[in-house]
Amino acid sequence: MIIEQSPEELQARIERNETFVLNLVGSWCPDCTERQQPNFPPFVEKIEKAGMVVYQCVVQEERLIFLSDAHEVLTDALGGHGYPRTTLILKGEAVLSRVEVMDALALAMLADEFVGLL
Repeated sequence: MIIEQSPEELQARIERNETFVLNLVGSWCPDCTERQQPNFPPFVEKIEKAGMVVYQCVVQEERLIFLSDAHEVLTDALGGHGYPRTTLILKGEAVLSRVEVMDALALAMLADEFVGLL
């Protein structure tokens, strides 16, 4: 299950050195909403089987306009623009971030890559 989180909640998790996967999306972004979203549940399943949680944060509802300064700071800390951005946070550190991974095969490979880094 994908759990929606605010930037403040995610920052607190990072500061507590938690390990999780974060998916940053824009609600305006067809790569996020039409291409990745239908293929995302099997990715989440693989991640959860490895004992991790997948969080999602919508950072923009309109292209180039962040919902808040906190959304922008989080996005910049993980590599900046480019959605969907899927990042492995390992013990509070962003260790691997990928942009525009949308199809089922690419997401399965990304899940394997993330799990392999645990």
